[in-house]
Amino acid sequence: MNKNATAQLHIYSAFFVLAGFVLNRGVFLLFLADKGMSVTEIALYQALFNIATVVLELPTGLVGDFFGKKFSIQVGVLLLFFHTAGMLLLSGPFLVVLSLVEALAYSLQSGSEQALLYEIVRNADQGERFLTINARLLAAQSIATGTAIVLGSFIAQVSWSALYVCVSVFYLLQLLLLYPIERMETTHSKNSGEERFDVAKIFRRETWCIGESAFAVLLLLIGTSMLDGFYGSYYNLNQLVFDAFDAPVSIIGIFFGASYAVNATAYIAADFFSSRFGKRNTMLGSMLIEAGLFMILPWFASNPLCLFGLSMALCFLPEVVYITSENLIQDAIADDLRATILSVASLVRALFSAMFFSIFGYVLGLYPIQIALGVIGAIAIAITAVVSLKMVGIHVSKN
Repeated sequence: MNKNATAQLHIYSAFFVLAGFVLNRGVFLLFLADKGMSVTEIALYQALFNIATVVLELPTGLVGDFFGKKFSIQVGVLLLFFHTAGMLLLSGPFLVVLSLVEALAYSLQSGSEQALLYEIVRNADQGERFLTINARLLAAQSIATGTAIVLGSFIAQVSWSALYVCVSVFYLLQLLLLYPIERMETTHSKNSGEERFDVAKIFRRETWCIGESAFAVLLLLIGTSMLDGFYGSYYNLNQLVFDAFDAPVSIIGIFFGASYAVNATAYIAADFFSSRFGKRNTMLGSMLIEAGLFMILPWFASNPLCLFGLSMALCFLPEVVYITSENLIQDAIADDLRATILSVASLVRALFSAMFFSIFGYVLGLYPIQIALGVIGAIAIAITAVVSLKMVGIHVSKN
């Protein structure tokens, strides 16, 4: 085993977990309000952030592939540092402009972080353990995020300035951890020299490395990203679902706090089930069970205990689908466009999240809660059926 590559993996693992320790994640909207922004301005901030994220995902993915994934991540973290400093120093309309800086920062990292992790794991001669390593790191990152949200809320009660100074310090720590990471040189095929920037040709030639067509991996990427967007939208609307059944605010708070621990458990469970039943079977099984839970949700949601339990399961299974599908895609694609393809997945998720969020909000506002949940469940079953049929025809690694 390459000792230097193993050391690189340990350092990058520390960075990966620390990247989830964002102290202001649970209270940043409150901070904007404290800075004097109106609800309309805060909504504009979020809207600009989401639009810019979608627009920037593909070009920033290309930055990671053509100029280095480490470089892309470093620039992203540096921009987050400047964004945090700007939050402290600026006010008024300048804060809204900062949403574009934040979107660019996260877009630069979104595809490259996982792509660089995959390549570091492979260089450490542990490529066959990528799902296990990724699952453990995502679990640790999820726990770090939950802890940071709680800690950040307490710091915010003392001082908003202290909170954002602490956030800035953690970004500097991330930059320090990235510094010793060696740049992973992209492995190009013999014919890729003159096609260096011809994305379409590289995708057709390199994307599916184990005998499948680029079209097959494209279906897998779009289908699973669409599902992820669906699940994510429902998760964000859970507050309204709980409120429609008159759940106490304390229960809603406990649910969202516990959901991070649920996510961490899901990542470990995905590795456990994949090692026994295969990645594709684990993914298909989770998708089908999730669709079944959406089917029974309208009949059991009126019971607070059932609503809480079902909602936890509806958070758990999508994370199993997410990590196994991402692992299948990582195994299938070549290095030439690894960061770009993962950025495209983020782009598709963002588009479908925006679409489904609007649809769900409309349905919840138009129909009584039981009927609304039935409509959402029907959409879940339809999407799952289509993606499952496509998955059956795709032959992938059994492990």
